[in-house]
Amino acid sequence: MTETGKLIVLAGATGDLGSLIADALMDNPEVRLRVLVRPQSVAKAASLRERGAEIVEVDLEDRDNDALLEEAVSGAFCVISAIQGGPDVIIHAQLRLLEAARRAGVRRFIASNFSYNIFGLDHGDNINSDDRRAFARAAEEAKGDVELVQIQIGAFLDRKVLFGFLGAFDIEEGRAFLWGDGNEAMDFTTYADTALFTAEAAVDEATLPSVFEVAGETLDFHGLVKAYEEGSGISVKVERMGTLADLDEEIERRRHAEPDNIFAWLSLMYWRAMLSGKARLRSVANSRYPQIAPVGVAEYVRREGL
Repeated sequence: MTETGKLIVLAGATGDLGSLIADALMDNPEVRLRVLVRPQSVAKAASLRERGAEIVEVDLEDRDNDALLEEAVSGAFCVISAIQGGPDVIIHAQLRLLEAARRAGVRRFIASNFSYNIFGLDHGDNINSDDRRAFARAAEEAKGDVELVQIQIGAFLDRKVLFGFLGAFDIEEGRAFLWGDGNEAMDFTTYADTALFTAEAAVDEATLPSVFEVAGETLDFHGLVKAYEEGSGISVKVERMGTLADLDEEIERRRHAEPDNIFAWLSLMYWRAMLSGKARLRSVANSRYPQIAPVGVAEYVRREGL
């Protein structure tokens, strides 16, 4: 990593995705990386400091640190937000970061979207997606001359997400769970490939689309099951759970039973949006960066031994 290259500022570098984005940026010899971390998370960024990244302590949720935040992003070509959390983080803290970037004259801001097509959903379909769309609306008014980019990748092709959180598979018992007919296309991208695409987008001199879509692989439910079987060598039993209307009822039943336990029903909101086709990416643009060969489902499953 050079001391005179293009400055990229990254918030959220200690998270699962953020750490991979940091690695991808630091592999680029033309990039200088500055990482924004909360004071209590500085120790987690020690390895990045050792590799040459500049570490700046700043709390994005502190409403009284606008001057410090502007200084922290000053000189950057691009600010990447990989922060995660509720509306206080995704909407309000992220808006403060964007507004600081605008005041500092930053060229590009990559928002912490990294999800499926949130703009294809209706309000209430997924409360997390509602927060991200709320940020997108407010950001359009706040960005000024900053080029605002939302990167959408589908669902994370990961043992903790596609094969965990979503509840689509029980790989220990060799089962997959289908609501509806399973014929709608769905998109899947690994964390690592998401990071590679993000790092390329961050330094791209050309104008990017406001919504930049990439995907490791696009499959319907039946193709997803076949890809898992191909990669694992394990036969999967598909359990038909009901219609999408039945899924709506199940979500509402769980929310009524445990309104404060978001983990009891949020995963079904994500899975419903995918199975319905609302969350499908519409303009996948992998070809913009042909040097990246994203991993598909079968290959990921083989690599991970799932």
